[in-house]
Amino acid sequence: MKGTVALVFAGVACAVLSGCGLTSSPADDLTFTAPTAWHSSPGIMGFMQFWTPSEKSEEVLMLFRSPKQIDREQILENGKLKDVKFSQEHQITICGNEPAMFFKGSAESSTGNQPSKPHSLEMTIANAGSATYFAMYVYPLDGHPNAQAESALRELCVKK
Repeated sequence: MKGTVALVFAGVACAVLSGCGLTSSPADDLTFTAPTAWHSSPGIMGFMQFWTPSEKSEEVLMLFRSPKQIDREQILENGKLKDVKFSQEHQITICGNEPAMFFKGSAESSTGNQPSKPHSLEMTIANAGSATYFAMYVYPLDGHPNAQAESALRELCVKK
């Protein structure tokens, strides 16, 4: 019984003192930097986080970390995107000499209670350390991309 109480106490202490990683960001071990003044969601167990310039914006930058290889279709399904059409899909080099895959295209996406409409989509998938990362930037089809958000797509580099 004392062992059980000690384990429960240790678990509660861990949650109170450190959150046990519940709100850690997938960007913690990367050089990834979201655009200045964008608002972030809390990190979700070190696996997912979102950034937007404002609450009503149709722009979103997403960063995901997976401990195993993932494919593009899983990413798009989780991003709730429909009718994805890629105009570009090619290998790029990031972090000096690390290979990554870059995708650019359009997709139907909705925000809040708004109806779905076309958006531009840019995405990079890379292996960094022992994980696979992907960063996705979605913005209005008729809008201009944020240069800092586009740059963040190429910052999936492990901090040294």
